[in-house]
Amino acid sequence: MIPARTHGSGSPLRRFDGESQWAIKRFLVKLTAIGVYAVAIIQRPAVESILILAYVNVLCSMLFAVLRREPCNGSTLNHWDEAAIFTALCALAHAVRAAIG
Repeated sequence: MIPARTHGSGSPLRRFDGESQWAIKRFLVKLTAIGVYAVAIIQRPAVESILILAYVNVLCSMLFAVLRREPCNGSTLNHWDEAAIFTALCALAHAVRAAIG
C-alpha cells in the first residue's frame, strides 16, 4: 500500500477545508478530555467512565447539530459526524467491557 502524500507543510489536516479542520480539532480535544476525566478524575472503572462521557458527547453533538441546522451528509465535517464517531466509540467501549467481563 502506498502512503498518502501531503502537500505543503506535510500536515494531513491541510487536505480538509477550514470547517472540517475545526471539527477534527474539536473532536480531538473532546477525546483528550474524556480520556483525562475517565482515567484520572472519575472514581469509577475507566471503561464505564468513557461510556458515560461519550454518551454525553453524542447527545450534545446531536443537539448542537439540530440547533445549528447542519446537514447530515454535508460536504464538510460537522457535529453529526462527531456524534457518529462518538457512537462508534461507545460501541467499541461496550465490546471491550463485554470482552473483559
